[in-house]
Amino acid sequence: MLQLFKTLLDNLSSNNRPVDNQHAAVCGLNSEQFASVSLMLMLANADFSLANEETDLVEKYLQQELALSSAEAKEVCQQAIKRADEAVSLHEFTKELKLLSYDTRLKLMDQLWQQVYADNELDPNEEAMIRKIADLLFIRHSDYIQAKLKVINN
Repeated sequence: MLQLFKTLLDNLSSNNRPVDNQHAAVCGLNSEQFASVSLMLMLANADFSLANEETDLVEKYLQQELALSSAEAKEVCQQAIKRADEAVSLHEFTKELKLLSYDTRLKLMDQLWQQVYADNELDPNEEAMIRKIADLLFIRHSDYIQAKLKVINN
């Protein structure tokens, strides 16, 4: 019985590993970049539907912001989707990201709002998740709303 309990705890702790594992090394991304991409795709799937527009937006982001090729961007997305599916909580991704500068976290929030509206719909699950992410990243509510309005008005 004790061995079973130990095995369960070991499995739980191995599933709750930090983001900077083998996935983050994909195409030379650092752990913060990979965590951001994973959050984007996790958010895109919050409505239980990962639309092509949503993955296309992430791939475009990777190509423009991180200068990855189309094939590299697709590979990163595949790895990030896999990592997001394995995730136990948002904390796995936000614990590193909340250490970034406030301006960097605001840029991430802008990107996350763009991700939410990539399919031209605001699902309540997506909105709830992005609110949790904002709280975990210590984003002020006024900045959260401004990021949302910026995307809606464009």
